[in-house]
Amino acid sequence: MVCVSIQRGRPGTVRDATLWQNAPAWSDSASPNLSTGSAGSAGRRRSVVQFDLSPVPTGATVVSASMIFHQTYKTERSVISVHRVVVPWEERTAAWRSVGDSGFERESAATIAAEAGVGARAADVSSLVQAWVLGTAPNHGVLLDEATAHRTDLRSSEIGNVEERPRLDVCYVTCSDGARNGLEAGVDCGGPHCAPCSGATTGTPSTGAASTGASSTAASSSTGASSSTGDPCADPAALPPDPSPPERLSETGLYADIATRSRAANTLEFRPAFELWSDGAAKRRFVYLPRCSTVDTSDMDHWSLPVGTRFWKEFRAEGVAVETRLIHRFGPGIDDWLFAAYAWDPSGNDAFLVEDGVEDARGTAHDIPRTEDCWECHGKLPERILGFSALQLSHHGPGETITSLSNAGRLTVPMPGGVRPPGDATAAAALGYLHVNCGNCHNSAGVATLRTRLLAANTTVESTDIYTTGVGVTPSFWEPGVVHRIAAGDPESSAVVRRMAHRGSRAQMPTIGSEAIDTAGLATVRAWIEGLRPPAGAASGAGSSAASGSASAGSGSSGAGGACTGTGAGGGSAGTGSSSASTGGGSAGTGSSSASTGGGSAGPACSGVPRLKLTQIASGLETPLFLTSPPGDTSRRFVLEKDGVVRLIKNGVLLSTPFLDLRGGTSCPPSHPASAHPLVCTPSPTAEGGLLGMAFHPSYATSGRFWLFYTAAPRGNVTIAEFRRSATNPDVADTSAGSLPVRTLLDARHGGWNHVGGTLAFGPDGHLYASVGDAAVTPYSTSPARDLSSPLGKILRIDVTTGLGPSGNLSGAGVNPLVWDHGLRNPWRFSFDRRTGDLYIADVGQNAWEELNIEPAGTGRRNYGWPTMEGDHCVSSGCSRVGVAPAVEHGHSSGEGGSITGGHVYRGSAIPCLQGRYVYGDYGTHRFWTLRWDGGAVRDHVEITADLASSLPAASFGEDAAGELYVVMLTGEVFRIDPR
Repeated sequence: MVCVSIQRGRPGTVRDATLWQNAPAWSDSASPNLSTGSAGSAGRRRSVVQFDLSPVPTGATVVSASMIFHQTYKTERSVISVHRVVVPWEERTAAWRSVGDSGFERESAATIAAEAGVGARAADVSSLVQAWVLGTAPNHGVLLDEATAHRTDLRSSEIGNVEERPRLDVCYVTCSDGARNGLEAGVDCGGPHCAPCSGATTGTPSTGAASTGASSTAASSSTGASSSTGDPCADPAALPPDPSPPERLSETGLYADIATRSRAANTLEFRPAFELWSDGAAKRRFVYLPRCSTVDTSDMDHWSLPVGTRFWKEFRAEGVAVETRLIHRFGPGIDDWLFAAYAWDPSGNDAFLVEDGVEDARGTAHDIPRTEDCWECHGKLPERILGFSALQLSHHGPGETITSLSNAGRLTVPMPGGVRPPGDATAAAALGYLHVNCGNCHNSAGVATLRTRLLAANTTVESTDIYTTGVGVTPSFWEPGVVHRIAAGDPESSAVVRRMAHRGSRAQMPTIGSEAIDTAGLATVRAWIEGLRPPAGAASGAGSSAASGSASAGSGSSGAGGACTGTGAGGGSAGTGSSSASTGGGSAGTGSSSASTGGGSAGPACSGVPRLKLTQIASGLETPLFLTSPPGDTSRRFVLEKDGVVRLIKNGVLLSTPFLDLRGGTSCPPSHPASAHPLVCTPSPTAEGGLLGMAFHPSYATSGRFWLFYTAAPRGNVTIAEFRRSATNPDVADTSAGSLPVRTLLDARHGGWNHVGGTLAFGPDGHLYASVGDAAVTPYSTSPARDLSSPLGKILRIDVTTGLGPSGNLSGAGVNPLVWDHGLRNPWRFSFDRRTGDLYIADVGQNAWEELNIEPAGTGRRNYGWPTMEGDHCVSSGCSRVGVAPAVEHGHSSGEGGSITGGHVYRGSAIPCLQGRYVYGDYGTHRFWTLRWDGGAVRDHVEITADLASSLPAASFGEDAAGELYVVMLTGEVFRIDPR
């Protein structure tokens, strides 16, 4: 049997608010106001108190439960009754069924009669708590109803003495295995729920014992040790792991007395070796590590912090205390972290929780972020903390350091000597700065193109990811005048410097958290780059020449016979820059394009790839991501804007009136909805969510039915929903009631900031196909891509008539009936060859390889390997190779791959010699390729980057009703691929 005491400062939590009305009596006609104050002498006061039962296992048998309440007010006469609350705690209104003095609908758990000035009173609430545990009654808490009082202190957060705060003591047993054992003696496990056996004689504490708290022996998840009285690991002042932030900073455990700023015992101050920039605010940092707990430092690159750990960061701007942030690990899960920001009151007496952020806090230039924004920087790696790590604590300054923590036994693997960045003082300062200010996003698990996170194993500058992915490598972002990500000896030609020095767009670095340029940090990085020398053998740049190896692939001159007679780069030279990119699906091939059988022959006049160019057809779009057209409609092209707008290009003109506007804002839930129909949201401005895909029914001309793929408000769930065209105007959607949406086919919790997928397309079988990413789950081995019960990391196939998975999908016990293919990381773009029905799936890689999978028509039910395989390579050494190998792969190390963007097989008429060729690109490296698929192998794989002559990032390719191809650029332009 286990006993727990649920109270602030012990396992579990108490949440409470005060309901009161300044009137002589309650009445049915008056709605009580929500307040945290106390009523005047003429009024009555009621407090809602909710006890979080997470320390009690679901389905447990409650042996005894007592609610303990101390009187802390003075009154001549007081009668306190405890009743069930009849409205959910989440509601912030009070709507009682009856609020008269004697008119409660009596679902009474107990009645406490108290005399003025007398101490604790206990009530047996076992039956109510048992109903909460079994789920037969909603846990809305209890209502404390007071008679008239001159002074009341019922809100537990307002009571100074922890022992006087409301408390619930619960003793329980479990029967999870359905059999008797030593811990469950005297418990009958034969029924649907465990129930105490009649006549049981096992030791069950009396109500009195439970109410004193003396028998509370539950293990604290925050300390990993027993919290019973006298245990040296017990910390009576420790706050419980609570997923809901307190309303006030004074309740978070940082201060013993916030008025004097005296910190609570066991809170330690620390300083990072390399400061994180935040518009110049002065910062102090504090940490609480539960007693007897240790930080798991077995991986010096990724520390794992114990449950119950709390961090605070105090900001002072222009000499004024503006905010203090809290980060709390409340559970063992990867997402069991709480982020909260507290704005200081002008009086300086306390700071109060703010969730929507504050601009120019207390009249300074400092902005307090929204809660959602905290995840943007802290949510990319599982340790979540940016300033508390092996590298950041390796210094000899004041506060806790890796040496002091090692000597105190707080690290599982002590490292008193610490670690430092490689290189001389100039290099170490720059590499350390980039590590802490950029590395939590730019790393092997996040933005893998430029990786700035240092590893403990880095011993030389050249061994760092910063060097290998930055120095001499073509930039992955569009900036005129930039040569490399890091141009050795030339800071001003380096993308890193240009983006650090830029403000006012998404190109700035950091993207959030800084409206001013960090001049000191910028000078540090500049000084290092000035002293750098290019990598050996890469005088022209390791990445800048990446396109030149095969840039001539599409640059052959036109012969007398017109565009189709140009030699291009066909024949034996095909694929010279990408020959290693098709290891999984056969050789890249040296045969002529006319050898293709599966893709359709272009005829004997076509000896290679025709000369191509990009023709701009639209500009000024807001982050466009997708282009498509309804079947048979050659006058309209629909473009999706990331924020949630469907734009229409009609007869070559971009219409000013949107086809459909579903913007909900760049936060989930939307804090400021941006349209009349706020269905679409993204977790943050830089997340991969939003409005991502669109597909028209094959009979759209008559039915008007279409489907959208988006991340939906309020939580960012991956959603596939059906909509309708207006019955009276074909240039706008139907926005009448019941049409937004007409029906939802998928509403799946995603929970990640990227790896969303997002393509919709009807297959040749008439069913709707959708690509869904794996939500960026870490560690990779836990990716839901291999979990057949989950829709994440999959290609889905849906019968839009029934909304179900059609026959032929994967099947079996526990398998999600919508799954067609699995083992995919982020299949951002896929397409069907409209002539052969073959399915081309471009799956964005993780650290090293981008892959293109080509699936013969109707095959399906394939495993493409993730997370065991990345491309045709094992993610971890020694793995057993699984899944279908890709037809093409592009490596990051060669400069070819960064983030693959799938395209289409050309089936238009404007470029006859492109017929049957698949055209695709890479968003990260800005490169383009074309190939043929003969039904079993890739043929004539050619790079066409130089011919298309674009330095912009291709977010998506599009295909219109006539089969002509388009490239959608994230910068706001749409181009058509034309013959030169």
